[in-house]
Amino acid sequence: MSTLPAPRDRPDVASDDDPWRRLPERVALAGVLILAALVYLPTIGFGFVYDDHWTILANGFLRCPGDLGLLLSAQAEELHVVDAFRPTAVLFDVLSYQVFGARPAWHHLLSIALHVGVCAAAWHWLAARGVPVAIRVATIGLFAVLGIHAETVAVVSYREDLLAALFGLLALAAADRAATIRESGAPAWRMGCVVALWQALAAGAKLSAAPIPAVFLALHRVGPWPTRPWATAWRPFAALGLGTAIAIAQQFVVGGGAAPYAGQPGLFAADWSGAEVFATSIQISADVLRQLVIPIGFAPEYADRAAHIDDVATVLCSLGLLLAGAHVAACALQRRAPVWVTVAVATALLWLPTSNLVAMPNLRADRFAYLPSLPVCLGLAVAVLALGRRLARHGPAWLAAVPLVALVVIQGAAAQAAATAYKSDSRLWETALRRAPHSARAHAIMAELITAGLANAEEGAIDPLRRARAEAHCRRARQLAPGDALPRLCAARLAVLDKRWSAAAAGFAEALPLARAREDRILTAWASALLDVPELSYDARRAQAEALAERAVREFPYASEVFAASGRLYHRLGQPDRALALYGRARTLRPERWDVVLWGLELALDLGDSSAAWAIWQGAEDLLAGAEPRRLDAARRRLWDATSLLPHAAPPDLPLGDLADDP
Repeated sequence: MSTLPAPRDRPDVASDDDPWRRLPERVALAGVLILAALVYLPTIGFGFVYDDHWTILANGFLRCPGDLGLLLSAQAEELHVVDAFRPTAVLFDVLSYQVFGARPAWHHLLSIALHVGVCAAAWHWLAARGVPVAIRVATIGLFAVLGIHAETVAVVSYREDLLAALFGLLALAAADRAATIRESGAPAWRMGCVVALWQALAAGAKLSAAPIPAVFLALHRVGPWPTRPWATAWRPFAALGLGTAIAIAQQFVVGGGAAPYAGQPGLFAADWSGAEVFATSIQISADVLRQLVIPIGFAPEYADRAAHIDDVATVLCSLGLLLAGAHVAACALQRRAPVWVTVAVATALLWLPTSNLVAMPNLRADRFAYLPSLPVCLGLAVAVLALGRRLARHGPAWLAAVPLVALVVIQGAAAQAAATAYKSDSRLWETALRRAPHSARAHAIMAELITAGLANAEEGAIDPLRRARAEAHCRRARQLAPGDALPRLCAARLAVLDKRWSAAAAGFAEALPLARAREDRILTAWASALLDVPELSYDARRAQAEALAERAVREFPYASEVFAASGRLYHRLGQPDRALALYGRARTLRPERWDVVLWGLELALDLGDSSAAWAIWQGAEDLLAGAEPRRLDAARRRLWDATSLLPHAAPPDLPLGDLADDP
């Protein structure tokens, strides 16, 4: 019996001997979900990197679940609550910290689980649209291992993209289900509320999910697998729009506008001309599309350099995108190639929020492509399945799976290779410098990492070669970005290392007004450096340092570093009651900090309260096991001397033993 070739506009049609038709749906789903988990399983052994230190470790708001109501008021922005304009992500981080604490392995496992959940939600949505099992297997299989997803899954603080995709796809699936309800009434209202809730959570995690209502509408007009006519689709579309509006309204309440980064200094999309931003974005968009198909060139850092309209790369990329757009328009008008039209329209819509139409801190990052990559995977899936069917016509039936398996293996290998860059901070920034040698941020942060390592060395044991390397990175950062805060900040850190206190204070003062965010660490470092500036009188030094410390405490009440550093400052100034209160707050905001415990122990010993010092030591024995050995040994020796020489010292009227309690 002869078989007819599949129609060109029906990608769901396969021959009777197609092996994909014999694959049970549940087995297929389980297979792709297991694949999604296995690819990123090695990340469980990774540490915290990148923004994890800011959004997870140093973010005391995660330890204050009773303050979640701030996310519904403008006060959250005033108190510098991290990512207050992303309430879904903040709430998720609060809950995950309550369960897992600051153990990186569990947080990485949670990111893997979210990625698996996104794959399951994508399968659920494609099923709701009536996409055949074979295409679902290929699409989700590719999405599960796509190389460009390595950054999103491997870095804990980027799970906002995972959450936006997860809830957005659940919203799309619920919207397609809701389109089956023809009559208005209680069932339609209930389903509409579910759709709006999912979409509000998606856009509340990240506004990359904001175009989802437009995607839903577009697919009902041009998609190859329409679910229901427009007469039943308008209600789900309205519910999706309502969910997006709720998330945008929250951003207006918290930040005063829909663009959360507007007004920050140092944003390229704000500082460059519109033509330069447009030209740069054209090149970025074309290169990201290339990376989705050809998984090479991934990097944890990209150098932001302005492009021009008349650049050869800009002209070629513009022509390619224009030709693709013209072809999509022609196919849509002629009602041809519906899969190609669907892929192009959905990708373009989902890419819009990260196409630099509004100011963003980074013009480009791999994580921006997470949600937009799904329609691209759909297009790749249809293409490789068609190629497989063509191969199977000239050989055994199993050849139909060869193109898909080959592409999955290549993409999965690229994803695992790219993910290794995020194993630790040192590896990340070494990789960043290798891939983006013109990145001022990479040079500045590498200088700070080296300086931090040198600061922990024993007195007189500073390696001059490493010191010279840090200075070279810092100087190069200043050359690449003379108007940025980071080069000044790394220069100030080096000055502290060299005990050049005047230069350090001047560097921190210059960096503060240029900082995009996280001014808290600059304020406290500046205050500490001021105490040792020889040109100032002691009274002037003390007054200025206290003013900066109090400003930091007032403006950043959830930053654990502010309270720890300010406590150290007041400890030096001989104000034990104030130092104790600040140490206690630092312990509440970040109970994992062993250095704060040691500082509290030193405070007790300075006051002659050996019993309180011993109580602190015993109460935090498990935490101190992870302390730096040199500092731990010095504290142990001092505690031994105090308990031996002053066993009956009268304790002061301060609850020093509270520092040993687990907050």
